[in-house]
Amino acid sequence: MSVPDPVVFDAEPLVAHAEDEPGSDVVETYLDAVAVEDATGYVSRVNLTEFRYTIARKYDRPTADEYLDWLTELGVEPVDVAAVWTAAAECVLRHNPALGDAFALATAEHLDGTLLVGGDDDYDGVTDIPIERFRDGGV
Repeated sequence: MSVPDPVVFDAEPLVAHAEDEPGSDVVETYLDAVAVEDATGYVSRVNLTEFRYTIARKYDRPTADEYLDWLTELGVEPVDVAAVWTAAAECVLRHNPALGDAFALATAEHLDGTLLVGGDDDYDGVTDIPIERFRDGGV
């Protein structure tokens, strides 16, 4: 499997990887590509926020923060809100996704990257930004 470069992670693939959910092996392939520098990985700080509260609610804050630290050490680079907030608003106007999804889309668009997402229908109909799914359907 070829991993696009750059790749932008939505929150869902990171949660799936941390939780060993269906499709986590596919996400691991993307993360491995970032680790060996075959691809550059990015994630919006908004999507990092989604990841942190999701994992902290299930486990605790230190567990969430440990995974986030690991992502940074691996080479996944956070993208600040200031770089993409107007583009995120435009994504909402064009596609009407949830706010976190709009930031993921805007980040991929800003970086000319491919967005890695889950199998739900949040991104159905988006054709102007490259998207890859790591699984079919949600959990």
